[in-house]
Amino acid sequence: MRRILFWVLLLSLLSACQQPLKQIHVGTTPFFGEAAFYVAQTEGFFEEHGLEVTSHPHSAGKESLKKLYSGEIDIAHTAELPLVYAVNGSPEYKGEMRPKISANMIYNSDMQKIIARRDKGIEIPSDLKNKKIGYFKGTTSEFFLDTFLLEHSIPDTGVEKQNINVAKQLDALKSGKVDAVVSWEPHASKILSEMDEHTHELDTKIDHSTLWLVVTSDTYISDHPENIRAYLQALRKAQIWIKEHPGQTQTLLANKTNASKKIMAHLWNTIDYELSISERMLLLLEDQQRWLKEKGYAKSSNTTTNFENLIYFRAIEEVYPEGITIIR
Repeated sequence: MRRILFWVLLLSLLSACQQPLKQIHVGTTPFFGEAAFYVAQTEGFFEEHGLEVTSHPHSAGKESLKKLYSGEIDIAHTAELPLVYAVNGSPEYKGEMRPKISANMIYNSDMQKIIARRDKGIEIPSDLKNKKIGYFKGTTSEFFLDTFLLEHSIPDTGVEKQNINVAKQLDALKSGKVDAVVSWEPHASKILSEMDEHTHELDTKIDHSTLWLVVTSDTYISDHPENIRAYLQALRKAQIWIKEHPGQTQTLLANKTNASKKIMAHLWNTIDYELSISERMLLLLEDQQRWLKEKGYAKSSNTTTNFENLIYFRAIEEVYPEGITIIR
């Protein structure tokens, strides 16, 4: 009887091991927010949870989100503003889809930077008046720039804004196409390092949190809820690994984002790697939606999205319920 039971268990184990991996296509960005993804990918955590994950790198989260809307990928990693634009009718996001947030992966309040050329006479924020500023429209840098100008009483009409992909901002600043840029890490530190004494970061008191959301479609969740659960399980295991191996994670991130280890070490303690669905996340999304409507960027100023309705709770409830701090 024991021998029969042994063979039954062995065959069950072998059968489970032979199950084909479930394929998931994920839109990513060479950004510090991807730490858990890179670790899960490198350490084999996705495979441990039955997934074969293919990364589709983009220059920013908004590009990943566009691919999600067009049905080319299953999951998009993105900051909050692209999602706010998408659910408020931005024509950039084509396709009939209802997005769902499965989790947030990071919090950071020192990711966005405004970098200016000294030789353009920009030493303090007020010197930006009548200057050309590069930013990547539809990303968090747009909201950050608007808040920064408001902080220093500089009207929109007092500067010339130019929409420049974050990956091309260094060249734009070097060539003189713009006098300053709104960038995020690691791009910001690369610009400061490469242009050295010719540029500097402008001071701000803005405490702007950057999120990095796991977004998918309601259809995908309905069809593959087990994949989302397994995906979060792999990310959670990676985040535990990150806390236990900070040095190795910094080296991995430096390689993946083409940033120096010095930059990584400098920023490390400002980044909170934790799966979450929080009240703070909701407040940020709601705040940016109000801003979008006030600027007249929303398709309809009369319709307001309830972001709590866009959250898919079940997976994180099963994987890491401690990460949920929303008042329900």
